[in-house]
Amino acid sequence: MSEARAVLVLALFAGGLAAGVFVQRVTDTGGRENPYPSLDRIEEPSQTAAVATALVSNDAKGLARMLDNQTLSELKDALTAPSGAPISDIRGIKFVGATSKAGRTLAGYIVTGKDMQGTDAIVGFVLNLENGQIVGVN
Repeated sequence: MSEARAVLVLALFAGGLAAGVFVQRVTDTGGRENPYPSLDRIEEPSQTAAVATALVSNDAKGLARMLDNQTLSELKDALTAPSGAPISDIRGIKFVGATSKAGRTLAGYIVTGKDMQGTDAIVGFVLNLENGQIVGVN
């Protein structure tokens, strides 16, 4: 009698599991649609590429020609390592992506280098481009 009872319990368990899988498959509506529409990716804008090139080549005069004083100040703040020290030795800049909507373009970059304390640092920033001119840095 004990073997029959064990078989009955195992059969009940397997049947319940199979019934649960069947009911879930029948009633599942699938994944939810993303409520946030994605933005289209675009190629790297030439204006922001010129800023990245000037940063890598340490061209202060070129940056001053391309950006106004407020934007230069925002860029300096963006190029501050998590330790609070500004990045002084930029080894490389990587373009990570850009998007555009209604005449406004955002281009993201990641900077690697050393801060003023000699510590390796990685920071990211986004250049805001409107009507072909850089108007801000985040």
